Amino acid sequence: MKLPFPGLGIVFDIEGLGGGFYGFRAWQIFTKNLDARKLGHFCVLVDGDTAATLAGRSNEYCIGIYGSEDTISYVRNIFEDLDEPGIASFRRRFIEKIALDNEPLPIRGQLDFGHRLVTDEWNGMDHEICKGSGWGYYPKKISISLEAVRLAELEEMKQPRL
Repeated sequence: MKLPFPGLGIVFDIEGLGGGFYGFRAWQIFTKNLDARKLGHFCVLVDGDTAATLAGRSNEYCIGIYGSEDTISYVRNIFEDLDEPGIASFRRRFIEKIALDNEPLPIRGQLDFGHRLVTDEWNGMDHEICKGSGWGYYPKKISISLEAVRLAELEEMKQPRL
């Protein structure tokens, strides 16, 4: 995904995340450690297994963020010294923009001016990740019937985080 602004990928070790639901765990670490209000007014988030993982040469998952230089500096500063199971070793912790642009990572969502994760469609994983980290969540479409409790949570999470 080549986007015309600065980007940085955070690499996670799939084994260190416990295998299984490794994407969910990586997002929990990512959102728990980053304050959405400090990520600027607009960011694009991408994620997935790295090209090396898909080729069988590695076992890594990446969450990439594209935004302003200040946003990228903030993310780098948070993850540079973070010692948490599942984060790749320091030598492989970051994927710089030039390499990130060539990774096969689809867009997961965007952070909007209300500091909410905006996705095309509601899904339970994004809902739980945002709820657990205090991030706002704004799916553009809800294609299934949600329980009243989830709808109430979603209405609260849709509120801008100013």
